[in-house]
Amino acid sequence: MDATRRFVFRGNAAAFGGQLYRPQDIVIEAPGASCLPVVGGRSRSRMGALTFGEAIKIGSASTLAEGKFDDVAQALEMTHHRVSEDSLTTSTTVSAEIENLSVGRKPVLTVKKVQATFHGRSPRGSGEPSLALASDTTIEGLAIDGFALVVDLNLEPFQKYDTRAKLLAAADDPAFLRSHGANFYMTSAFEGQAAPPVGRIIERSAVTYATIVRSIKWAGPAHPTAKIDHNTIVVPDLGRVFVGEMLITGTSRRLTMLRFNLGSIDGGNFCGIDVDSNGSWSP
Repeated sequence: MDATRRFVFRGNAAAFGGQLYRPQDIVIEAPGASCLPVVGGRSRSRMGALTFGEAIKIGSASTLAEGKFDDVAQALEMTHHRVSEDSLTTSTTVSAEIENLSVGRKPVLTVKKVQATFHGRSPRGSGEPSLALASDTTIEGLAIDGFALVVDLNLEPFQKYDTRAKLLAAADDPAFLRSHGANFYMTSAFEGQAAPPVGRIIERSAVTYATIVRSIKWAGPAHPTAKIDHNTIVVPDLGRVFVGEMLITGTSRRLTMLRFNLGSIDGGNFCGIDVDSNGSWSP
């Protein structure tokens, strides 16, 4: 076994995916996605208009995953075995975008643009990589049957606290609880129990649950039957829509921008934009 310490790149970007089970079985197959091999590089895809059954229409989509050593001159020295690989640093970017998404028949949910990007840096002494959301992460033009919604995203804590260790340390600060606690469900009831006054992080199997959504509001008149609950939209005859879900571990972050549990004429699961990244030193 070669025990030489090396960097294992990892980054994945999917624009969409899922499966419809009724009225017919349709696998939501994306003709392109981006995934990094262990040695890094660049993976890019672009997709034109696509339709799945009568429920899902996509205008266009693209994905990117890129991982590389930061200093090309030092990387060249590494190839001559004059410096060790673990003396270098790396950067990883994963990104995905959809334009003109339509989900459902009647009612129908439409989105003009949804995009998400992570920027990552290799771990230092803590072993935790820096993983921060880019400012181009957005949801624009969301509407249900023409009733417009405004999605206000709170990107700050997912940029400033770019490692899990930083996040957990900040969670003890009352100012963090006031400003960002709702994004980590720190003040929400969980499994029938109210949160303590100081708040608490929701975690299962070393995975922290969060949302990048600060609020979702109607831009004008509300849809007559749709209901908003923080980062969830419940739409009768369409299903449930979960917005901006984040899964955080000590070595990775994964963001799903739009996740649908469809439960009407069309039953199944669909998501629009799913990106994740980590990267680690091995062994």
